[in-house]
Formats: sequence, C-alpha cells, structure tokens
Amino acid sequence: MSASLMRQPLMLALLFLPSGCLVGVLLIYPLVNGVWLGFTDASPLNRSLHFVGLANFIDLLTDPKFWEVLWNSAFLIVTSIVLSTLLGFVVALMLTSGIRLVGLFRTAVFQVWLVPWIAVAILWGLIFNSDYGIVNFVLIDVGVLGHPQKWLADPVLAQLVIISAFTWRQIPFMMVVALAALQGIPGEVIEAAAIDGAGYARQLVHIVLPLVRNVMTVVALLQAVRLFQEITLPWVLTHGGPINATTTLSLYAYKIAFERWDFGMASAVGTIWLLLLAGFALIYVRLLVARR
Repeated sequence: MSASLMRQPLMLALLFLPSGCLVGVLLIYPLVNGVWLGFTDASPLNRSLHFVGLANFIDLLTDPKFWEVLWNSAFLIVTSIVLSTLLGFVVALMLTSGIRLVGLFRTAVFQVWLVPWIAVAILWGLIFNSDYGIVNFVLIDVGVLGHPQKWLADPVLAQLVIISAFTWRQIPFMMVVALAALQGIPGEVIEAAAIDGAGYARQLVHIVLPLVRNVMTVVALLQAVRLFQEITLPWVLTHGGPINATTTLSLYAYKIAFERWDFGMASAVGTIWLLLLAGFALIYVRLLVARR
C-alpha cells in the first residue's frame, strides 16, 4: 500500500492535504504572524499598521528592564526545574525501594499533578499570607520568626515563593517519568553490579543515573519550556512584583500587550523568547547527538 502511494505523488499529497491545512492554519500562520507583528507598531490604538523594522528589538535589547526580566525568568525557571527534577527522582527512588503503602503514597503525590495552576496560585497565596498564612503561623510558633513575615512584599522572598510553587507543581510529573525510567532498567544489570560488590551508592552513580539521565534531561527541557509559558502563578500572587522581581517573559509580554496595548513590542518579546528557547533546544540536541 505504501509503495503504491509513493508511485502516485498526487494521491499522497491529497492524503496529507487536510492535516497540512490544519497545521498551517493552527500553527504556522499564528507563528509567522506573531513574528511579523514584532516588526510593526501593531496596536488597537492605531488606525493603521506600519512597518518599523528592528526598532522594537533595538528598544528591547537596550532596555535594562528587559534584561532584568530575562534574568528573573531564567533564575526562577531553571532553579525550579533543577529542584523538581531532583525531588521527583528521589520520590521515584523511594517508590521503587519497596517502602510500605507505596500505592497510597504514589496516589497522593500524583494528585498534585491534577491541581490547576489557578488553584495552585490561590493555595500558595493563602499559605504565605502575612496575616493568617500557615507558614508564618508555624515559624512564629517554633520561634524562628518574632512577627509575621510579608513574603510577597520582599523581592527575594517573593522569588522563593514562586520557586517553591513551581517546584511543588512539577514534582509529580518528574516522579512519574523517573519511575518509568527506573522500572525500565534491567534487573540483571543491578544484580550483576551487586554480585561484583557494588553498593547502593555506586549502583546509583554508575548505573542508574547514566541510564535515566537522557530521559530526565528531555523531560526537564520540556517542563522548562512549559514554565516559560506560565503566567497564572506570578500574576495572581505578585503581579510581577515587588520591583519586577517575579516578572517573567510571559508576564512581561502580557503587560506590554494588554496594559500598554503595544502588540508590536509584545510580539518582539515573544520572538526573542522563541529564539532563546530554540537555541537552547538546538544546543541540547547537538550535545545529545554528539554523546551518542
């Protein structure tokens, strides 16, 4: 059947035409149009659209606030991904170690994955509330704090709150992937290492981690891309403050587009954002191919 289709290119083209049209309409056109708007002064406040060339990009790259936002995004997301990957892997190791009530523990951790982002934002706002939040209550009760701490009013503490929420939300997904990777390791390899005298630590470092490293790296990359698109949490908790400490690229683009109504500049932010993620992905793919 496939050979017959290959001999009839017209039929093959007609076969893929519907899916090609959907990809073009739903993916390619919005992407190209978004990049194009970055070279214009697009705004609902303007009656006409004008081509401005690289003006938007020059303004962004010479604006200290843009570089501050870029650093905030990298710091918050990379830190959250590293922590959630490590903690998810540790939880997966616990589940494969034969601890009691594994099924209950796995189900409880998995439920976090199902919590919507808006619910996570509201929950973290309540937990770190300066008046009645449980974090202040516990820290004051044990004597660590002498008075309620305004977590979301301090730049450093606000970043810690965002990182903790990002990490908590990502742990179950990292755990599920790590658990699948660990269960895919042949038992004979572990048994052979044990017979040769390798302890648990050496098995973990020299066998388990190398075998699951590629899987966890790919998942971490995908989750990083996802977090770069996350806007709900910093918007609900801090609105990007204080002093832009929790303003990420997605929130920055949103504010430019729907507070300043400058769609051209917001599209320029999105284009730079796209190039950064594409460059990061390209570097990873090259390193992966070279390693193989």
